[in-house]
Amino acid sequence: MLDVVGGRSRFAAGAVVAAGVLLGLACVSVFAVVPTGLRYLELAVVIVIGLVVFGSERIADVAGANVARGVGASVVLLGAYLLGPLLVASTTPRRFSSAAPPSPTAVVVMTFLPVLVFLLGFAARGTRAAGVGVGIVVPTAVVAVLAVSGVDQPALVLTTLGMALVALVVVVRVAPDSSWSTVGITAGGIAATATVGTGLMPLGFVSGSSGLARVLPVGVQATAIVAGLAVATVFGVIAVLRRDAAGGLVVGGAVAAPPLVLYSQPVSDGIDVVLASVPVVVVVVAVAGILSPPVLRAASRAAGWLRPGGGTTRGALAAVAGTAAVAFTTQALPLVALPYWVRGSFTLVVYACVVLLAVRLPGVPGAVLAGVVLVGLSLTEPASQLFLMNPSSGLISMGMAACVGLVVAAAVVWVLVRAHRRPGVVAAATYLLVGQVAFTIWWLQMSPDFGLGLRMGKATAAAILWLPLVIAGVVGLALALRGALAHGQAVLAVVLGAAGFTLLAVLGGTYGRSESRETLRGLAPLTPTDTWGAAGTIDESSPWVLWSAFALLALALSAALSTVPRPSAAVTAGVALTGVAAIQVALGNAIEIGGPSLLDTVVWSSVLVAVAAWVLALVAMRTAPERLDTPASTPVAAPVAAQGLSSAGRDRRQDATGASDQLLDDEVTPAPESANTPTDDPHPPEDPQRS
Repeated sequence: MLDVVGGRSRFAAGAVVAAGVLLGLACVSVFAVVPTGLRYLELAVVIVIGLVVFGSERIADVAGANVARGVGASVVLLGAYLLGPLLVASTTPRRFSSAAPPSPTAVVVMTFLPVLVFLLGFAARGTRAAGVGVGIVVPTAVVAVLAVSGVDQPALVLTTLGMALVALVVVVRVAPDSSWSTVGITAGGIAATATVGTGLMPLGFVSGSSGLARVLPVGVQATAIVAGLAVATVFGVIAVLRRDAAGGLVVGGAVAAPPLVLYSQPVSDGIDVVLASVPVVVVVVAVAGILSPPVLRAASRAAGWLRPGGGTTRGALAAVAGTAAVAFTTQALPLVALPYWVRGSFTLVVYACVVLLAVRLPGVPGAVLAGVVLVGLSLTEPASQLFLMNPSSGLISMGMAACVGLVVAAAVVWVLVRAHRRPGVVAAATYLLVGQVAFTIWWLQMSPDFGLGLRMGKATAAAILWLPLVIAGVVGLALALRGALAHGQAVLAVVLGAAGFTLLAVLGGTYGRSESRETLRGLAPLTPTDTWGAAGTIDESSPWVLWSAFALLALALSAALSTVPRPSAAVTAGVALTGVAAIQVALGNAIEIGGPSLLDTVVWSSVLVAVAAWVLALVAMRTAPERLDTPASTPVAAPVAAQGLSSAGRDRRQDATGASDQLLDDEVTPAPESANTPTDDPHPPEDPQRS
């Protein structure tokens, strides 16, 4: 049985993927119970196994090069991730010891250095996902070092803004298809939004709850907001123009995240106006480009400078205007001192207009706008705001209001997914629906004065956090099995990402220290099902937590197998995140339920399962069928080879794009030298609109 990713046996590829996932789970389990010396030995063995798998020609030949490199790199990075905290723990003196503890800077360096070293190594070997990791780790590590070193907030803001500008220069000067372009977009987007105190690395999450708003003068804060959001917007435009799904996903997630630091602190006079000015200016410029041909030509020249051979259209500018309008509702509107029902009404009107615009716009602009409005609808929940803190809300309970919001969300999803059947839109729809279902479950189980009084006992918090994710994950697996692999992986990537960050919130809120609960507010946009702090209400001794963790582990393993026919960096990252967090939650809950005996059972069961999986993988490798070589004298060899090359080329083009790439796969401008190159492929090119 030939494998679509280049290997000889799909069964062997699946066995290797499953063995890699189970090895990672066993590694985390054993790491939690063995002493320090054995931990170093364990991590050394795991890293060596990962390097062997990464460079094994035998595994690449039988299971496929993507499987070998993906499994090997993931196992190595897991070992490096665990090595950092182990180094910190080893250098920290025991209690009542007279030895000096390591400095905060040394702690940060030891935490990030092992992962960064291996990421750089894999990036040098051509692993593009490792480049994205470098772009995430570098600005995060730099800001963490400065924060723990006692650098004041103005200097920290200037540093992040400087990193963003340096990354912008690098991105503009390198080729659009270069791996450095992805690294620069990722690092620059995170640094730019960190300047504002928002995004995937908010300053409040890194340096504690003191935040940006208490320290910065009003003028400096206003400048930081305008500059940070403007630079982040430029990175987002570059990512769209260059069809860079990985960088665009990071920048989009960072821009969509509300400025939580500002929301949690008293807002200085005029800051809300400054925060609102950026999206308003973007809307005005985009509308001017739509109405004025000279402005449109100038925008096209700017787009061609950012991506040689590119340009822009009125439809693209309309999508930009709609995106800025949604950003206004998520970024600036919550800071305005208006009643909740007024905000909800205004947001509903804006989103209704944007939905109509997304339906009318064809191709990439409409799909991008559809994804943006779906995510914005999840972040703002305007239907529920109509009833929250509303003097007339006594006419209807919040449970019914949540049901109304769910109906509205389902209707919007149905309209936009029908108009744009792309994996990126499906991913955004998944993000909206899982959050809205969790919100509805929360209010349905409240007392009759607010909800419907459907009490679920100890299972309440687990049902709110993970039941919507498990259901959505099953739907994603069903889509993948029925042939819609890209759409299924889009659903799975969102589900696993949300599940992983929700599990981290549970680890910090339930099993962690009190200060970790405060800093975990920065995960709020990444945990759509953590409604009203449900992660902090988990009962440590509830068996539902253990069963939920096992269900998420089974879902992660099944999702990992979907990467065999179609590699997906987003799904792989989600599997790693969910697997590591879920096994830690399972271990913590096991010791609360059954004590050390149940903990040992879980740990050594994971080891036995991992050993059995590797034995099965080795057997599958040894018994894989030999590759069938067609003799050169066979008359059908040439057309078969041509057809295979054509199909492989299409597969590579599809595989090179993740779940979010499909949202950007239309209207690709071919390079001039390749557009007129004759080809021997007997098959005509596919219509991108039809495909």
